Amino acid sequence: MAKRPLLILPTPDPVAPPKGHGGGGNIQFPSKQRQVSNYGPVLTRLRQTLSRSRGALELRDDPSSLAPDRVIVFEIAGTITDFFKAVARVDGLEFMAEYEADFAPDENFAIRDTRKGKTGEYRTDKAISGRFYLAMPDVQAFNQLLSLWDRWVNDLPLETGFAPFAHLFAQLHALRPWGPLDRIPEETVQFWQEESARAPGRPVRTEVELWFHHSPERQQRSSHVFASLVTATGGSIVHEVIIPEIAYHGALIDIPAGEIPSLIERQAVNLVLADEVMFLRPQSLLVSRGEVEPIKDASLQEQSGEPSTKKPIAALLDGVPVQGHARLINRLILDDPDDLQSRAVVSRRVHGTAMASLILHGDLNAQEGPLDRPLYVRPLMLAPQNESEQTDRDHLLIDTIHRAVLRIKGSEGEEAVVPTVFLINLSMGDMRRPFTRMISPLARLIDFLSEEYGILFLVSAGNILTSLTITNFSDWSAFENASPEIREKAVLTALNAAKHQRSILSPAESLNALTIGAQHHDNVASRGSAVYAVDPFDDHLLPNVSSGLGLGHRRSIKPEIYFPGGREYVRMKSSGNGLDIKIGAPQQIYGLRAAAPDPTGQGRPDYVSLSDGTSSATALATRAAHRIFDAMMDRDGGSMLADMDPRFYAVVVKSLLVHRARWNNNADLLKDICGPENKRQHVARSENACRFIGFGAPNTNEVMECAPNRATLVGYGMLPPDNAHSYQIPLPACLERVTEPRSLTVTIAWFSPIKPSHQSYRCVKLEASPLSPPLEVLGVERLKQQPADAMVIRGTIFHEHFTGDRAVPFIDDGYLRLRVWCKEDAGGVEDDVRYGIAITIEANSVIPIYDEIEQRLRVTPRPRR
Repeated sequence: MAKRPLLILPTPDPVAPPKGHGGGGNIQFPSKQRQVSNYGPVLTRLRQTLSRSRGALELRDDPSSLAPDRVIVFEIAGTITDFFKAVARVDGLEFMAEYEADFAPDENFAIRDTRKGKTGEYRTDKAISGRFYLAMPDVQAFNQLLSLWDRWVNDLPLETGFAPFAHLFAQLHALRPWGPLDRIPEETVQFWQEESARAPGRPVRTEVELWFHHSPERQQRSSHVFASLVTATGGSIVHEVIIPEIAYHGALIDIPAGEIPSLIERQAVNLVLADEVMFLRPQSLLVSRGEVEPIKDASLQEQSGEPSTKKPIAALLDGVPVQGHARLINRLILDDPDDLQSRAVVSRRVHGTAMASLILHGDLNAQEGPLDRPLYVRPLMLAPQNESEQTDRDHLLIDTIHRAVLRIKGSEGEEAVVPTVFLINLSMGDMRRPFTRMISPLARLIDFLSEEYGILFLVSAGNILTSLTITNFSDWSAFENASPEIREKAVLTALNAAKHQRSILSPAESLNALTIGAQHHDNVASRGSAVYAVDPFDDHLLPNVSSGLGLGHRRSIKPEIYFPGGREYVRMKSSGNGLDIKIGAPQQIYGLRAAAPDPTGQGRPDYVSLSDGTSSATALATRAAHRIFDAMMDRDGGSMLADMDPRFYAVVVKSLLVHRARWNNNADLLKDICGPENKRQHVARSENACRFIGFGAPNTNEVMECAPNRATLVGYGMLPPDNAHSYQIPLPACLERVTEPRSLTVTIAWFSPIKPSHQSYRCVKLEASPLSPPLEVLGVERLKQQPADAMVIRGTIFHEHFTGDRAVPFIDDGYLRLRVWCKEDAGGVEDDVRYGIAITIEANSVIPIYDEIEQRLRVTPRPRR
């Protein structure tokens, strides 16, 4: 029973949101004369060709030309207000997608210099930010675009609603068809090369993203044309899926080996030129490392008690677990409609067994009690003999996960299997899909399902197992014998230099999910010895070397939080001209102790092993979320939140899981290593530190129960865009007019609807701030050691700390009035947005904060307005 359970925030009042503010662009654009001379000839030829009877066919026959029913790239500098509304007014102009872009400055495009002493000049050292607007025009739409161009060239006004096209023409940096370089990213070329070398002569299985059309007729036509192209190459379509809610149309195909060399060179072959194809990519697969050193645990006894009668709230999408293991028996609800068990050798069921064990029991070395609810398990991975556990190569992964979630929550024509589940653990990342700028289809799916069903996905950041070059050392002995501080700084410097090659793995960029990084921590009491293995970090709050680094979409904070992932050691890969280090298996040196299958194949239920990485960290995060929820539902234990509307379970748990995360002293070290050197560039320095530590490592126990000097208040609600709520939080009298150090923490979590094809993507954002300055109300101001303001508002978690010790008289009758508001981002939202909020007021010494706030919540009338 909690002595001091979480408190409930008073019901908020509707208030007006703060007024928005915008800023103008700061880019030099070329003259109209330059634009006319650059694009006029192209558009004139287009007009002349379209005027001929077979002109449209002539254009389609030329893959390098602008043509009807072909995706056209409008590359622009900066952004254009209301462009999508203008596009919608052009009949036959189908908007396909929008992506961020940047390009080098030149004499026509440059950023105006605002630095002291350089006003009026232009930056030659700073890339131009812009957009790719992708649209598919038919003949009618082309003719209207040409008409709009003519009016702009001749300084004639554009009709109402078409003004954004004038900005489009003025800011145009490139105009071209979507081509081979767009369709085949470099990682695809590398994948084809590796597959061709690994299995010469065998077809190469490739994932294709087709352009998504909203019209079912266009979808069918696109499928038919694409199937004909694949057949003509001698290939075959293995699987095809359309998910309209995320604008996804994909196919899994086998490409004959003879076609691969031409594709690698992006030569003019059908698949490279196909107007239906958006991208050719490596097949998305989830693959387990599978390297464990299991040992027998004589202390384990088979636990064959009665199964729990409570409903499950958490689901594990992973490998097939060993159900009969002593730690798992009668604790799992295994649902395997794809019958992956039949293709999962019991002795190879490593990953699912470990993850289930960590969720249910935590790190066995920590000796925590088990969860008292069963865990629902939907296998995604099979486990062939002598191969790593992996998802089914004959199916698109996105469809497998989509079907799994619909089965959990129910859909039209299918009853929910476990409707009470609202936590889903996905402890794997796609090694073939590191995040760059574009949200992957799988992340889009998770974002949609989160908001649609009120699900909190906990997703691993991904483990980057490629070697790391340490430039400060020439050999292993020098590295091994260096002081912990010098070694730590050298490894962090190397990680920072390689950060763009060690980014988070899809679907970790999901906005609505919580992405979990691996903290350099475990509970191993006695570590064995290993040759050429050393602990790279003295600080247990740093991330593991293998933990995928942020940031996320539009530089949002990813991973948000870190949980223990084992005190990961590094090993020498090579030395001589520098030192290359790598990550090996935990063996018995580090990691989280978890259940493991019997490696002998005899099915004994008492094996354990050490597990590590972001997968294990994510399992612990899911366990923490589960424990937070159970504490909130503990009516007999005094919980005041047991009657919460189930629609808000996920967002409230999301807010509380992050709520006690803080930056530590390592932030200063990371800022100095990652730069920039100029300390006044605090946003850039903060961004670079966030790549490594996100919001920090949370203290779960502190958020489950309050303390005499700490009160946490929890609330939830619904807000439509451009609306706000005002919360009245009673302040404790013991903090009035005293210099006692105190802090205020505010966390808001929500699930945003998405616009899959738009760069803004996130439809809404939420923020919060006191209506009166916090320094005047509570004597606190924003803590410097945390992510910068500009970063906090980019994702779907708003999390800020305030600290101070100023003695102030309370105003507003001793209430902190906090305004929470919802604003459109990508826009287009019709329904209210659900959110959860947590607020903590805390003092450094033991004074009766909790009792005084709790008393005021019970007896004090509402404050005056």
